[in-house]
Amino acid sequence: MKGVVRMKVEITDRAVEELRQKEFLPEESVLFISHETAGTGCVVNGVSDLIAMKSEDLPDAAVRLETVPHEFTAAIDKRVDWIYDEHLIVDFNDTPSMFQLKSPNQMLNPRMTYRGKESKV
Repeated sequence: MKGVVRMKVEITDRAVEELRQKEFLPEESVLFISHETAGTGCVVNGVSDLIAMKSEDLPDAAVRLETVPHEFTAAIDKRVDWIYDEHLIVDFNDTPSMFQLKSPNQMLNPRMTYRGKESKV
C-alpha cells in the first residue's frame, strides 16, 4: 500500500461497534473503500463498498487514508479518489442495518455493502 493521500475518513462510534460485532480486527485488516463500476457505464456512476482486507491483498493502486479512530486503517483506490470529498464518514444505520458512506456535504452511499475479512478485490 502506497503513502497517505490528502483524504480523511472518520469511522463513527456506531460503525466501529458494528465492525467489532462483525469480528473486524483493526490490527489485522484494512477497511478498503472500493468503487465498483462494472455495468454502470461511467466511473462517476460507480457504487462504493466497504471491504475488510489484509494489507497484502489490497490492489496495487490502494493508498492509505488518514483514519479516525487511529487504531483503524482505511484505504481507497487512488485512481478514483477524485470522485470523493476530502472528508469521508463511514457510519452505520440501524434501520436498514447497513453501513453508509457520506461526507459533510452529501450522502454517497446510504446502503454500503460490507464484505468480511476473507474478501479480495
